[in-house]
Amino acid sequence: MIVKRLLTAALLIPLAVMATLLLENKLFAIVVMLVVVLSTWEYCQLIQIKQLLFKAFYSLLVGIVGLAVGLYESVLMPVLIVSALWWLVNILWIAYYPRFSRYWYSNRPIRLVNGFLIFVPMLAALAALQRQSPEMVLLLLVLIWSADSGAFFVGKAIGKHKLCANVSPGKTVEGTIGGIVTTIGVMMPYVALQVENAASEQYLIFAILALLVAIASVIGDLFESLFKRISNIKDSGNLLPGHGGIFDRIDSLTAAAPVFYLGYAMLT
Repeated sequence: MIVKRLLTAALLIPLAVMATLLLENKLFAIVVMLVVVLSTWEYCQLIQIKQLLFKAFYSLLVGIVGLAVGLYESVLMPVLIVSALWWLVNILWIAYYPRFSRYWYSNRPIRLVNGFLIFVPMLAALAALQRQSPEMVLLLLVLIWSADSGAFFVGKAIGKHKLCANVSPGKTVEGTIGGIVTTIGVMMPYVALQVENAASEQYLIFAILALLVAIASVIGDLFESLFKRISNIKDSGNLLPGHGGIFDRIDSLTAAAPVFYLGYAMLT
C-alpha cells in the first residue's frame, strides 16, 4: 500500500506543479473544474445519490458554477466569506457527531447544497490565486502537504490523545499540533526568501496565515471523514491507487483554499 501511495504521489505532485506554473489561467481553472466534477461524482456516493443522470448533471453543475465564480471576481469575495462562515458551522457538526447529524444528512436538499459549498469556493479560490500568482497556489499546496506530513509523523511517534475519535479515530491532538508547527516552520523560510526586508510583523502575519491553513486543512479532512462515517464507506473512490478517490486527496484543500485566499487578502 505504501509503495502505491508513493508512486501515485510521485506522479500527481509534478503534474500539479506543472499545471499551476505552466497553464494559462482559464485553462488551469478548467483543469481544476474537471477535478471538481470527478470529486463531486464521488461525493454523490457519500450522500446516497445513485441515479446516473442526476449524478452527472449535479457534478457538472457544481463544476460550472465553481468555474464561473472563479473567473468573475465580482462574486468571488462574497462566496468565499459565505464559505468561511459555513466551515465554522461545520466545526460544530464534526465536534458533536453523531448527535445532530440526522438533522442535515437526512435532508437531501441540504446534502446537495453542501456539495456546492464544499467544491465551488475551493475551485474559485484556486482559480483566483493562480490568476494573481501561480507561486501562491504552490505555497498553499506545500503548506497543506506540510500539515498532513507533520501530523502523520508526529502522530505516529507520540500521538496518544484522540482529536475526534467518533469521526476519525486515527487523528490525534499531538499529530495535529505537529502538523501546525510543521506548517508554520515551512512558512518562515518562504517569508525570509520572498518578502523583501521582512519585518517581525510580517513574520507574525504569515505565521497566522499558516496556522489558519493548517487548521482549515484538518477541518476539511474531518468533514469528508464525517460523510464517509455516516455512509459507512472507507474511500470516496478508487481512481488513485493507494490513495482512494480524488475527493480523498483534496478534502483538506476544500477548506484550506478559501481560507488561504481570504486570509491572504485580509492579513497582507
